[in-house]
Amino acid sequence: MARIDVASTVADVPQLRGLFITAMPDCLLFGSWVREGETWHPEDVAAYFGDLIRANREGLKALGSWSALMQVTIESADVLIILRELEGDFVAGFVFSRETPLGMVRLHIKRMTDRLQAQLPAFQVQERPRAVRVLEFLQRYAPDPHASLLRVSLQTGVPLETLARPEALAAEQLAAVERSIADILGIDELHL
Repeated sequence: MARIDVASTVADVPQLRGLFITAMPDCLLFGSWVREGETWHPEDVAAYFGDLIRANREGLKALGSWSALMQVTIESADVLIILRELEGDFVAGFVFSRETPLGMVRLHIKRMTDRLQAQLPAFQVQERPRAVRVLEFLQRYAPDPHASLLRVSLQTGVPLETLARPEALAAEQLAAVERSIADILGIDELHL
């Protein structure tokens, strides 16, 4: 898979602290740039940004306000985060210094998005098996992933060896595993 030149895309944006390109629907890091001195782990950030976009889509569907291309803005004490869906099943996560004016952020994002779109490959995303994504979800969000995996095994009767190869789960086993994970994480259902 071709890589993109993220460094040249962000070269003239001094307020930008990081840019993360996430391939959807599996929330995998496709490319990133992080300003020197930041201690972020791009793979983790990309996965969480992808999950935020997925949750945002579900929220918009619940409101009956679906949009093919959308943007999420998050303001915290020290950063301004803009998540923008791109064509071709990608999401760009822009992290700016908090004091950057919103108008300037929008201008920079427009320019960077145009540059990114020109570089992104056009390909059909092949989704990994649901069972694999379900167990990765547990690994990402469980407070103690190993203990939670043991608990899933005990609750469902599915041996740990089988959970280690989730693509081999039968449909009824996968349904039981999903219910168990939702219960462990205290949510109604997994939004994958």
